[in-house]
Amino acid sequence: MQFDTLMEVAVLISNRFDTHWTLFISVHLALIGGIIYIDRPLDRAEKTIAILVYTGFAVMNGLMMMNQIMQLNSIYQDLLALRTHECCMHLKTLERIETVAQRLSVNMQLLIVIVVHFVMYVLVILSIVNDKTRRRNAQSNQSK
Repeated sequence: MQFDTLMEVAVLISNRFDTHWTLFISVHLALIGGIIYIDRPLDRAEKTIAILVYTGFAVMNGLMMMNQIMQLNSIYQDLLALRTHECCMHLKTLERIETVAQRLSVNMQLLIVIVVHFVMYVLVILSIVNDKTRRRNAQSNQSK
């Protein structure tokens, strides 16, 4: 492949990766907001459905992000192979890609995605299961 084509693919994958982070963050903001501000406690069936749906989302999102990391790093390796080619010897883009690749390995990138997904998974599941804030609100409303 030529440099231009590889760069185009790299940008497309990077955009998809950014979209998945944005989706991940948006879903968590909505979930946390919903858990905090919902007027009534979720019943057992709703909690079970919420946990199943969230688990499906978290697993699929995490796997897609890890796949995109692997694809993007493959493209970067192909780009770095062009460093000695006449067309690309003095490109600052390749210098930047090489610097990033040296500082942040593929394994470290994958670990970041896994850890963030795991931590948020635990927080969301605990929030769904415990649901204590709404119970206290319901008890205070009953005492009035």
